Amino acid sequence: MILVGLSGCGKSSLKSIDEGEIHYNITFHNRNAVLPDELMPNNLIVKFKNNKTLMEITSPIGNNGVYIVNEPKESKTKTFIRILGIKYYYEGITGEIPPGINPMQSISIEETDEVAEILGLKCRKAIVNFPEKDFTYDIWYTKEIDIKDPNNFNPFKDIDGVLINFFFVMGDIIVEFEAEGIYMRPVPDKDFEKGDNFRRIDRNSMNDIIASMMSL
Repeated sequence: MILVGLSGCGKSSLKSIDEGEIHYNITFHNRNAVLPDELMPNNLIVKFKNNKTLMEITSPIGNNGVYIVNEPKESKTKTFIRILGIKYYYEGITGEIPPGINPMQSISIEETDEVAEILGLKCRKAIVNFPEKDFTYDIWYTKEIDIKDPNNFNPFKDIDGVLINFFFVMGDIIVEFEAEGIYMRPVPDKDFEKGDNFRRIDRNSMNDIIASMMSL
């Protein structure tokens, strides 16, 4: 199976952004579950500031979602989940792929010379081969967003740039993310703090909860 993601192109003055948000649409592939896709998480927002990043994968109903905070200066990555009023978190170290995301250790990444303007930014293409799932995907990324080692906590550590179109495997499902907006705007420090009312759990428990959520 071949998946190709390419956002619509547009012109803007965005260059060398060091604080702001990237908004992505979410598409599910190979999902066989009871809950309609319309009720599943449909939006990813990545907020970034001072090399800190926050990934918010949220559903259109309630306040449900998965939140991943990466703080390299603190040498930690935290994964929060809020579902049906239940709140848990797991704390790992910087460079650790968060629970719920398949590390995809068997992938190979082929850099290409192909470039395109996506959402006003110069983007480069890399081809990802994932033999475990028997598919190929065209990743697009940019070096015009100023985040150091932006992929040190996801399966694409070898990609030197911020991901614009990409995918994760969560549970047994391929989840595709396609950027639909990039915004240069202030990000309050409090956005990276999820509060103290989340109960800490271990990695395996968080993995199981996220996998169950994705297969509803």
